[in-house]
Amino acid sequence: MTDTNSQIAFEQTGLGSVLKHNQLVVPPNQREYAWSDRQVTQLFQDFAKAINDGEQGYFLGTIVTIPRVHGALEVVDGQQRLATTAILLAAIRDYLKSKEDVLVESINNEFLTGIDRIKRARVPRLKLNIDDNDLFGWIITRNPGQEEPLSTRNSHERLKEAYE
Repeated sequence: MTDTNSQIAFEQTGLGSVLKHNQLVVPPNQREYAWSDRQVTQLFQDFAKAINDGEQGYFLGTIVTIPRVHGALEVVDGQQRLATTAILLAAIRDYLKSKEDVLVESINNEFLTGIDRIKRARVPRLKLNIDDNDLFGWIITRNPGQEEPLSTRNSHERLKEAYE
């Protein structure tokens, strides 16, 4: 009898779909958020080119995950792309908030956050490593009354720069 939990599988899906349909966790041993302005800008330019060219799909690289307890996927590779995409969606959401656009709820509920019923709060669908998760979560959720966590690491500055 084959143990399906130990099988390797491949699924071709976009970054948005990965964020939309999964609870993702970056393990503690993964590096901090490391992308500079150059890499963030390159990803955004790749998105813009694919949209402008009318491409149905655009390959941005692989994301490797491992299924874990409670249906979460542990991100082994691809955390920089996932985090940067989530930050872009948060920035779009915040821009649309000022326009009182109904898409704000859609971006929040479908791509960025879920509801923790015990805490009665929005929680990010993607959790970064222990060093970056508080600031990343603050950027993604923007829960009312929640103060910005103290920025103490270079990765925190890079996260804020990516959002800006």
